[in-house]
Amino acid sequence: MAFVRKKVKTFKWPVTVEEPSDGGTFDSSTFDVVFKRLGRSEFSKLSEKGDLQLLKSVVLGWDGITDEDGKEVPFSMEALKEFSDDPYWIRGVLKAYTETFDGAKAGN
Repeated sequence: MAFVRKKVKTFKWPVTVEEPSDGGTFDSSTFDVVFKRLGRSEFSKLSEKGDLQLLKSVVLGWDGITDEDGKEVPFSMEALKEFSDDPYWIRGVLKAYTETFDGAKAGN
């Protein structure tokens, strides 16, 4: 397959958030995020401006986030800002995004 250089590249990627739970364990939850692919220099510049600026630039949407009543939480900049106050959520999202830099994992 030929490499096609697109002006705006996006991809949907699974994110796992691990939050501390009673007994010294972690609860894991997953959802999908639509990420915008940034160039290396743009990513570095945004990283210096803080997590919220970086998230606003790379997160374009999500699926699979619900509130405590099971109601879907639609993507919005307001919701993104609220989630950005949660260090476990930020860690999961940024870890998922930066792991894509490593490429495909080698199989056995």
